[in-house]
Amino acid sequence: MQYITNKGFTLIELLVVIVLLGIVTSFAVLSMGTGSPERKMEEEAKRLHALIKLVQEESIIQAKEIAMEINKNDYSFLEYKDKKWIPLTSKTFRSRSINEELEFIVETDTKTKIFKEKEPEKLRLYFLSSGEQSPFKMNINIKENAHPYYRLVGLFNGKLNLERVNGYD
Repeated sequence: MQYITNKGFTLIELLVVIVLLGIVTSFAVLSMGTGSPERKMEEEAKRLHALIKLVQEESIIQAKEIAMEINKNDYSFLEYKDKKWIPLTSKTFRSRSINEELEFIVETDTKTKIFKEKEPEKLRLYFLSSGEQSPFKMNINIKENAHPYYRLVGLFNGKLNLERVNGYD
């Protein structure tokens, strides 16, 4: 009688190898981070645009004055209450850190502020219950790389525009 010996792997062995490859691949993807600096810049610009639009609406609907305070490391939102500015405590308007790879350049009617240096000075943008706001231009770019960048422009009448700038103006 002749016996046939099977050469190869069983189905269980193949499934174990596939599961192990999947686990290793998922760890590799997670260790790579959330994306390139360009992607982070785009996400931050879109987040800021949405947050400022939301602050404008909140200010009008709730009939309260709101300010956005920006410094080198973070930005936060304040409301004017009892003759002083106090931080907003809602999860939506919490203080947010600025990604260390990014740089904000903010221009208002009275000053231009490049948040590079380590200094405690903060800049405020105001959003009024009448729908008006501090006019500003905010450039969001990657440090050490001026182009491309995103420009967020807020006009006095509350209009807000986000654009990607690829070349030199």
